[in-house]
Amino acid sequence: MSETLLVSQVMMPNFKKIDGITRVAEALEMMKKEDLNAILIEPRNESDVFGIMTLKDIARKVIAQQRKLHETHVYEIMSKPVLSVPASMPVPYAARLLTNFNVSYAMVMENNQVVGLVSLNGIVNHWNMG
Repeated sequence: MSETLLVSQVMMPNFKKIDGITRVAEALEMMKKEDLNAILIEPRNESDVFGIMTLKDIARKVIAQQRKLHETHVYEIMSKPVLSVPASMPVPYAARLLTNFNVSYAMVMENNQVVGLVSLNGIVNHWNMG
């Protein structure tokens, strides 16, 4: 039997977290510099949860609506809550979970901490039926 591919093996460990009041223009600049397609938004307080902003959110909720990048805050266009998966989850289950919820990204959790982001892109690019 072949070795099971785990989320921890296909996740992006170089994710970034920012504050929700950050302007979209500033967040996009960081995303370009770091070559990221998504960025996590920090919870505001103990009773809040993480959000996520993707390039698709920027295209759909800012550009398509002719809003200004430097006048729009990240919290206005982010998606929330963010799906999370354990780092030890087998990749086929993560792929099923993301597609069932029609999302492209999930936070990867280990010991109650965010350790990365997993994307459908990353899953597909790392999958090898050998």
